[in-house]
Amino acid sequence: MQSVGLLSRKQARSKMVRYKVPSYAKKKASAALKKREMLPESKRFGITKQQAKKLKINSGVERAKQIKRSKTVPEKDAKRIAAFYQRFKNCKTPKCEGAIDLWGGRRWGRELSSELKKKNG
Repeated sequence: MQSVGLLSRKQARSKMVRYKVPSYAKKKASAALKKREMLPESKRFGITKQQAKKLKINSGVERAKQIKRSKTVPEKDAKRIAAFYQRFKNCKTPKCEGAIDLWGGRRWGRELSSELKKKNG
């Protein structure tokens, strides 16, 4: 007897909603990673994977790497990107701007936020 409602991993992945990563978001993330590397430690924006793990949050550096290498992101990641944008959208300091760029930039944050709002009501 087969369980009703259970999907194989392959089936679950095929039914997962994914969002396309636009080229401008990839460029923003890539440029932010390069810029971050050139800055002295005290002026760097975003946190490393190790720092994020201690704080139990997502790392902007890891998110930028994901955005840079992926064609799409799963819905749960799109929601996190939109939430990050919403949290920092009014912050205009250089560190905030850099952090937002690590997450794909303001334009993509706005678009994801808008798209997810429409989808969820």
